[in-house]
Amino acid sequence: MCKRFLGLPLSLTAILFVVAVSVMSVRAEENARFIDYASMEAAATGKLRNYMKAHPGINSDSLRKNVLGSLTDGHVGKASDLLPAKKKKLTPQELYETARKSSLIFGKMEHNDNFQADSAYKTASAVVLTPEGVCATNYHVVADLVLSGALGQTDRNDLINFVMDCDGNVFPLTGVLAVDPINDWAIIKVDPCGQKLTPAPVGDDVAPGTPVYCLASPTGNYFHFTDGMVSNRTRTFNKRTGLTKYILDITADYGVGASGGPVFDECGNLVALVSSTLSVYAQPQQYRNFQMAYKQTVPVFLIKECFTD
Repeated sequence: MCKRFLGLPLSLTAILFVVAVSVMSVRAEENARFIDYASMEAAATGKLRNYMKAHPGINSDSLRKNVLGSLTDGHVGKASDLLPAKKKKLTPQELYETARKSSLIFGKMEHNDNFQADSAYKTASAVVLTPEGVCATNYHVVADLVLSGALGQTDRNDLINFVMDCDGNVFPLTGVLAVDPINDWAIIKVDPCGQKLTPAPVGDDVAPGTPVYCLASPTGNYFHFTDGMVSNRTRTFNKRTGLTKYILDITADYGVGASGGPVFDECGNLVALVSSTLSVYAQPQQYRNFQMAYKQTVPVFLIKECFTD
């Protein structure tokens, strides 16, 4: 007589159980490789809310209030604070695994009066410079904080700005240390929350033709990895202001949301920051017949100049 469980013979039930366990084991391995970054971003809201309860004096308005006091003349540390450049070339796979640890999402948490709810979301990208929480991004990413702070303005719905790493760890923004609106870079400070962040090794200037890799978080994606090369190096001197703008053009793809993200050489050294794109059209007045886009980045020597002994 054949015994049954849930209407099925026990032998068949045992086989189905073994298959289910096997599938779950394989799926667990795949889940470790295919990462749910969107869930990490969603979880940031609760983490930031808890942080603000534990640190009631740290928020976007406190940052605005102190922004002029935290800005320096451009010197934010010693050259020895930066991780020196590596010399060993990495495979693209090795470079990605190394670079993703120092690449960051930049975001903010806001309060919605209509829904009476807080929501954290990503707005841009950034990169770690020191284990203690000194990071780099674009000036235009933090321009609203700097300008509104300089004007003495506040925004009660803008609760807190933060960065998030590839493991979902959230680090609130506590200061803006140095900015360059002309060259579009900013050096910021985040609370490491008792951890040591993973900095990117900082490289040197790279010539046209040098292979480069970008690891940033454009809209709708997280820690997106692209490759290309340096296509040009230019500078523009403004006779009226006496200021010079430096641009390192690359061909690696990126888009909105990648601002402030790191660009690496073949050894995994930071050589630039994503800044902007400039689209070329055959009929520019009508923005018709798109032909190409210049990918403009901030050369790393501008960041290194802020770290001198």
